[in-house]
Amino acid sequence: MNRGFYIIMAAQFFSALADNALLIAAIALLRDMHAPSAYEPLLKLFFTVSYVALAAFVGAFADSMAKGRVMLISNTIKIAGCFMMLVATVPMLDVLGIPLYYYVLLSYAIVGLGAAAYSYVFDGQLGHLDYAFSRASLTPQVTGVGSWHINADEAGLLD
Repeated sequence: MNRGFYIIMAAQFFSALADNALLIAAIALLRDMHAPSAYEPLLKLFFTVSYVALAAFVGAFADSMAKGRVMLISNTIKIAGCFMMLVATVPMLDVLGIPLYYYVLLSYAIVGLGAAAYSYVFDGQLGHLDYAFSRASLTPQVTGVGSWHINADEAGLLD
């Protein structure tokens, strides 16, 4: 395999590792703030909802520019979410009167926005869509796809 493959795989690994480490840090932050325990599961919900809400748009975004630039923008958004979480630890900055743990939830949602854009970067280079479902009315409108048998071979890059 070529060197670029390993670089992209390492970048994806460390990005996912950072997302999960940030989740653990956010849970610890909520506990330090004495937030209600019901807010801990909401972290993953906020991350996932922002991820799913952008699913329809990230493909066009990722295809509109070079992959390196998309990765830079996506990771910058994720860093902004981390910075926002850091700001949530400063009680003097609570000028709106909103409990600080809401800032933690919002900041993790912003990290989810960055992760959503980052996830589409690979454009099929490191894998492929195994299946898709559509209604009978939508199927004729879909172009550029083909069907294959259920035990289709993996992409050459993965062999």
